[in-house]
Amino acid sequence: MRIIKIFLFLLILGQPAFATDAALAKILASLSSEQRTLLYQYGTLNTWASAAEADSFWRVHQPALSAITPEQGKLLATELLNNTELTYTIKKPSRLQALRGVFTASRLLLGLAALVAAFAAVQLIGRYLPGAWQWLVRHFYPLFRRLFSPQMLSWELLIVALAGIYWGPLIPELIIRTVVIHVGLVLLWTQLTAILTRRYFAKQYTHIILQSFDHYNTPLQAFLYVSVPALLTSGAVLWVMQVCADVWYPYEVIVPAMVGVFTLPPLRSMEKALSRLLFPFSYERLRPKDQRAASYVLISLLVWVVLLLAPVLLKEALLMLTVFLTGALLFISIADVIHSGGKNYIWLQLVTLGFLFAVVVMGSQLGILLLTWTGMGGLLVYLLIKYWELPVVLGWSWKNKKAWGALGMAVLIWGIATLIRSRPEWFAFFH
Repeated sequence: MRIIKIFLFLLILGQPAFATDAALAKILASLSSEQRTLLYQYGTLNTWASAAEADSFWRVHQPALSAITPEQGKLLATELLNNTELTYTIKKPSRLQALRGVFTASRLLLGLAALVAAFAAVQLIGRYLPGAWQWLVRHFYPLFRRLFSPQMLSWELLIVALAGIYWGPLIPELIIRTVVIHVGLVLLWTQLTAILTRRYFAKQYTHIILQSFDHYNTPLQAFLYVSVPALLTSGAVLWVMQVCADVWYPYEVIVPAMVGVFTLPPLRSMEKALSRLLFPFSYERLRPKDQRAASYVLISLLVWVVLLLAPVLLKEALLMLTVFLTGALLFISIADVIHSGGKNYIWLQLVTLGFLFAVVVMGSQLGILLLTWTGMGGLLVYLLIKYWELPVVLGWSWKNKKAWGALGMAVLIWGIATLIRSRPEWFAFFH
């Protein structure tokens, strides 16, 4: 009883703070860009200038800030100052921007001139030296045949991939740098796969990769064909992260890493044992591919826990893996996707809900807003899926009632949105 009283006291004590935060959040959402700029400038003056200068700025610009009080203005200015990143955007043409465009256009024209000159040179050789092409083909055909054979072409593309990954981060232009590095990473992955499988066409080695996941190959072959190229590509992405400041590579490193982990020989031999953790109750109709999917989900869950416990938190990799696990658990928790029996179905629902709530909690604890949103979005999607699924599981049918079902789903979404607007403190997980 005493614990309940203490809890109620703390809940009542926290209500004014939640109400103040909710009011400020509504004001912040309604501000125009000009008002946010003024508040940001006011926050800068509060931090770096004297109080008299900040008060003078507030008196001059308060008419543009409508009914915001000075106390609210200070809180909002501090919030904007701490959580705003300034970016450079061009508002109007200028001489410097025009000159910059001229230099860019000149580089493009030089490239176009080189292409036109090469085309003209080929045409002139064909017109004035008609036997030149036949002579070149006759004498250089063996060399070209060897250089551009499927085997040699794979090695040449691998060298091109390594060159793009190594020298790509040195390119100053963002778009060109990103394209060069990503083409290098894709070529590295595909050509390593082609060389190790000895199948030099994409259709052939793609078929072998799919066979590796379906257990047509031995664990050692799956390791060589899938894990080695994927893990080496992960190492390349990690190296790019060290030498390039672009923000998207930390998000990408988890993709080849997880593909490589899925086909490691020890984990391949433990697939059935791992799947029992998601399907703990025996069921005769459980298919091998469902057990394999369950083992992949469980391996991802274990990696997710390792990322949480790691001494250095890789936020981007954790976020990408969370998105994958959210989608995977929502998918396999549908009764028509995996026929695992009633007891296993209930257990999957508990695992899915437990993971989604854990994501929300860990996002708030680690201060990763996107992680919390992923968990809350997953809970919303789960609720909508079960809205349609549970009546069918219980023996009811949506046949000829889908329009009414859609209307009910709209009412459900409206109710959730109304609850969020009326009780925002229930959904504010950050302090």
